[in-house]
Amino acid sequence: MADLELRYQRMTVLPPIAMQSRYPALPLSVIHARERDAPGTRAPIEWKLITDLPVSSRAQAVEKLDWYAMRWKIETFHKILKSGCKAEEARLRTADRLANLISVLCILSWHIFWLTMISRAVSR
Repeated sequence: MADLELRYQRMTVLPPIAMQSRYPALPLSVIHARERDAPGTRAPIEWKLITDLPVSSRAQAVEKLDWYAMRWKIETFHKILKSGCKAEEARLRTADRLANLISVLCILSWHIFWLTMISRAVSR
């Protein structure tokens, strides 16, 4: 658990002057989350997120941070699928065979991922 200080702001990014006739201004939301009172053994958690999704309340900012936190779980799952199960090395000749293999590897990868998450939770 971490106690975060949360700030968010809407901003507009303009294209370079020479490109303003071709490209529109881009409205963005910037979210800055920084850990308060981090333990002295490590640096505080600090995330700076930029999104084109609107953020106009604390609840919306927390929602976007939750989405970002889930990204690391998705990355871990894909790493297991691609590196651990060697999914990209399959040399199957038909789409049906490849779809069947990917289905089985996704189930296997999910089980490995699940065991990894349980192991992390127990070791804390």
